[in-house]
Amino acid sequence: MTTSNLKISEVVGSGYDEFWNCKKRYRILKGGKASKKSATTALNFILRLMDLPDSNLLVVRQIMNTHRDSTFAQLQWAQERLGVSDLWKNTLSPLEMVYKPTGQKIIFRGFDDVLKLASTTVSKGYLNFVWIEEGFEIAREEDFDKLDLSVPRGTVPPHLYKQTTVTFNPWSETHWLKKRFFDTKNPDCDTFSTNYLINEFLDETDRNIFARMKKTNLRKYRVAGLGEWGISEGLVFENWQGGRLEI
Repeated sequence: MTTSNLKISEVVGSGYDEFWNCKKRYRILKGGKASKKSATTALNFILRLMDLPDSNLLVVRQIMNTHRDSTFAQLQWAQERLGVSDLWKNTLSPLEMVYKPTGQKIIFRGFDDVLKLASTTVSKGYLNFVWIEEGFEIAREEDFDKLDLSVPRGTVPPHLYKQTTVTFNPWSETHWLKKRFFDTKNPDCDTFSTNYLINEFLDETDRNIFARMKKTNLRKYRVAGLGEWGISEGLVFENWQGGRLEI
């Protein structure tokens, strides 16, 4: 299976074609809840690694021990969704995924262990892809810069490219992600915004949740529903727990 003969719409639905095909150095995606952003990103990376020999992926969250029930589970779901689970070896200790035909890896790290994060390497190929999930958790731009200077790094062969993908919910317009990537033009960066309205896999009960939210808490609806930037003054941060999107 390759991305060249796969129709994105048949796997994850509509609304993500430009994001899926983006090859710029930075691919930044903000979105509301149930917008398919994590599911799409996971599917995209599983197929990328299978299509691009010698490519490897580093997945980062603020806290290392949050991966198991979020990014690791989401990528495992993506393998199942694509029917390629038998081609991957997934282990919890160490927490990693290996593409068995080639030995390419998906490695998981946290910003809570900066030294280990900055020294991450692979034994085969190039660590050319980075996925920062829940990027809003990264409070300090300096921490992002440390990672950005370490991974991905160096020259890659012509069939590969280097890219850092950041996915997040835009809870506050004062967060450094807005100023750095959305307010400032950068030819090496593409930004994307999505929301639940493009998720054709939601049922009526799911959509009713957002309909009620729109009536009772418009400010929350604009952020959690529509994926718009929240305002810091008076913003109630919702302690959402991410789960796998079944499609």
